Amino acid sequence: MNLFNILRQHVAAQPEAIASRSSRRIVTYRKFWSRIERATARLKDEWHVRPGDTVAYWGRGHQDALMLYIAVARCGAKLLPLEHASLHQDSSVILRNIPAVLLLHDDETIFDVPPAASVVANLSSLIATRCHHTPLVTEDVHQPSLLSLVIEKDHVLQAEEHSLHQLTSAASADATCTFRIAEALFDADIFAPQVVPVLVAGGTILFR
Repeated sequence: MNLFNILRQHVAAQPEAIASRSSRRIVTYRKFWSRIERATARLKDEWHVRPGDTVAYWGRGHQDALMLYIAVARCGAKLLPLEHASLHQDSSVILRNIPAVLLLHDDETIFDVPPAASVVANLSSLIATRCHHTPLVTEDVHQPSLLSLVIEKDHVLQAEEHSLHQLTSAASADATCTFRIAEALFDADIFAPQVVPVLVAGGTILFR
């Protein structure tokens, strides 16, 4: 399955259906895809994200992080989610082994020491203002787009790459119409088995 095409089909068939909802914002599928396109343009033409690059997300299951992931995948890049305290503590090791060209963080995040990324910016800046570029985008669902990390007891870093094709192929056909994000969005037992199937089905992801 091609999630990019599926989302475009949702926009055409049910543009006012709710893709994501939080206490701050309701995002229809029309807005959802529009913001993904805006984010893609900013990533490519303002932050110069290229195929094969790594973009890090430092936060805790933010509504905009879902759009960030899909935009990063459209760029042919990989999202490195740093959502847990253990990953924050080991961030210097992680970012030394997996250099990020860009790190986006939840707006309320305060760093004692800035992460070692080329560019560090607020997540809200991804879609806060319109990007006037319209870059050429070559979508490839088989390109690695998500990095799963495990830090072992001796601080050995284990990283596993996943493509959007792998994540959507594992989506259950009997997905529920809603799913609530309690904390982390990109955990292995949350994102592929729960979040992606809801998007495929045209349902709603609920955020705090």
